[in-house]
Amino acid sequence: MDERIRKCPECGSKNIITDPKHAELYCADCGVVIAESIVDLGPEWRAYDAEQASKKVRTGPPMSYRIHNKGLSTPMPKLPMRTKRLRGIISMDSSEKTLALALGEIDRMASALKLPNDIREATSVLYRKAVKQNLIKGRSIEELVSAMLYVTCRQFGVPRTLKEIAKVSRMPLKKIRRAYLFLLKKLEIKLAPADPALYVPRFCSELGLSDAIRERAIEIIHKDKGTGAAKGWSPTGTAAAAIYIVANLSGTGEYRDEKEIAKVAGTTPITLRNRYKELEKRLKLNTVPPYPCQEKRKKSFVMAII
Repeated sequence: MDERIRKCPECGSKNIITDPKHAELYCADCGVVIAESIVDLGPEWRAYDAEQASKKVRTGPPMSYRIHNKGLSTPMPKLPMRTKRLRGIISMDSSEKTLALALGEIDRMASALKLPNDIREATSVLYRKAVKQNLIKGRSIEELVSAMLYVTCRQFGVPRTLKEIAKVSRMPLKKIRRAYLFLLKKLEIKLAPADPALYVPRFCSELGLSDAIRERAIEIIHKDKGTGAAKGWSPTGTAAAAIYIVANLSGTGEYRDEKEIAKVAGTTPITLRNRYKELEKRLKLNTVPPYPCQEKRKKSFVMAII
């Protein structure tokens, strides 16, 4: 049916009927045939239920960069699984096998880190871009894929650290960091400093803290106005310090030990202590004489943000 035909040219009626049996288009009011020999653009097969339709359809899944052939290969459902797998491996050359290995590694680490599909898709696109610029040859696939996953998380604002990625990777942290700096230089990627406020919800969830603690910790980080990032502070250390200030020094009763917070944030208690002292000094937080101790708590201070 021509989409431009919306009304009858004879009587002006908009009651247009399509007759698929006779391949005609006619007006229901005056009966004039507007068009004939209409081409049917639908499938040549018929299905009477959803099961028949799913068996007869010949289209596959949408195109995805997470698959080495982008999911555009022709499916052959009658072949055994082993035969299809062997035929797919034999038909691939060495570069395709390397690409399939790298994309599988991206899926494995992203699944371990519980990352969404858009992160995996963007990381796969970044890897294909590096392949086109010949940045893969002579370098370990695992360390490049780990670094690309971290770059994508930074671009999408997903709070993941290099240490967390190194835990699920087969490469040490030192090599992943080196590959990360290499990619930033060669691909000319510019990343803004990581926002410590993005790490606060996850840390508070792992520590079992309330929403009020989370909101007040984010407020402290926003009042800091990125001074910690300008000094080269780790965003996880800043987030942990803000949580410690609110949870332990504000009289909320949700006490958490320095070691417990530092372990969740992936930092050390000394770093945590230095960061919250700097925040306390810079934000002009006043301490009030301690009140009676609570469980697991020997000293406590009531902090007021001026």
